[in-house]
Amino acid sequence: MTGKYWQQLEIPQFCERLLVFSVPIGDRVLVASYEGMHLIQLNESVTVSTDLDYFEYDCFDPETGLAEYDGELWNMVGLYPGKPIRQSPQGEELRLDTNQQEISVWEQDHRRWFSPFENFSGDWAAATFSPDGNHIVLGCPYDFDFRVWKRLGE
Repeated sequence: MTGKYWQQLEIPQFCERLLVFSVPIGDRVLVASYEGMHLIQLNESVTVSTDLDYFEYDCFDPETGLAEYDGELWNMVGLYPGKPIRQSPQGEELRLDTNQQEISVWEQDHRRWFSPFENFSGDWAAATFSPDGNHIVLGCPYDFDFRVWKRLGE
């Protein structure tokens, strides 16, 4: 990794295979897996609540790219492309290179930060900024390839 701009958060293991994950709402990320719905709270200590009553397509509509869960409408990305946020309000661009397995943040033509990642399945990878630009979420099919970074103060 280069730069001191982003800190990777420690995400506890929560499922075996992801289907889609959300653009964050506040400090929460929703994940639909083949086993359940997982609500990840991005606090100082990250927590995951798993709901085994819903899974796969119970809450997620691949036609619209939306999931209705916990009284919210979530914009989902992953196996289905959805609408990830690639431009932050801070003017940065999020780039995901699946061939090189690298995620990066660019300002104009300058790469400000990057991180390699591993995608053990090779099926798909997706990434998004949070709406406020303070988090980056990267997902691949296996949960140990799921990553979240938090913007550091500058």
